[in-house]
Amino acid sequence: MARVIRLQSDSNAHDRPWRVAVEQGFFAAEGLTVEYNEDNPQGVAGRVENFSERWKESQLQQGALEVYPVCEWGAIERVQSLGKGRIIGLDTTARTGAIMVRKDSRIKALTDLRDVPVAVTWHAGTFYAAIEVLEAAGIAFDEIKLVHANDRLDALLSGKTEAAALMEPLVSRAREAGCRQIADLRWRGGIVAGDDVDEETAAKIMRALNRAVAWLSENESRSREELLRDLKPELRKTGLLPELMGVQDYKPAEFQEKVNWMMDRGFLKDAPAYDEIVRGK
Repeated sequence: MARVIRLQSDSNAHDRPWRVAVEQGFFAAEGLTVEYNEDNPQGVAGRVENFSERWKESQLQQGALEVYPVCEWGAIERVQSLGKGRIIGLDTTARTGAIMVRKDSRIKALTDLRDVPVAVTWHAGTFYAAIEVLEAAGIAFDEIKLVHANDRLDALLSGKTEAAALMEPLVSRAREAGCRQIADLRWRGGIVAGDDVDEETAAKIMRALNRAVAWLSENESRSREELLRDLKPELRKTGLLPELMGVQDYKPAEFQEKVNWMMDRGFLKDAPAYDEIVRGK
């Protein structure tokens, strides 16, 4: 009997290879039956500040979910703090996003965001990526003011915040509303699997995903149709495409670099060990 894997996606723009692996039978070819959920059932309301209360994290803790992708930092934080699962690899794409401001905003450059609230999803990819790019612009960590918003685009357009860190489809929708982009964001994802997903099953998942990446890489127009399908057709032509990189093993040095960065900023109380978080030992 095929192994049943219950999977929760992170974002269609980043995780389309997962859906393609289902649609094209790549998981089935590995002997896996995948039950795929592409968005949390609660939608925007489910993007709460406390990540332990978000749908996929709570489902993994309860044993109702086997696998989900999330940002690389978040994968480390969730596995360590929630005490469930392990990271089986780096996800299929280099994820892309942008820090946006309204057209009439006084903000002209990243340095103008010193001590200025920026809407993010708390402790998700745009949260960490925004810190990286703001620090690179010369803003000290204690001068970065990120605020959680379930609906970051609304926070930006309504004037609740001066800026927002967004990913697709929100970047293109912000542009359509006249917003300006002042910085690119880029980050990797990590794949979190439940404790009962063994090495053989993890390898099957990774092979199927890499077949999907190869399938999507055949031409850009097909990738745009698949990865940006949440946008109007006319917006897909200019939408931000993530770089299709394929699933990769998580190397100890890469893991330690992320851990050190997170420890320095107080995002981790204790330094997790590679063998516990990645290898599950």
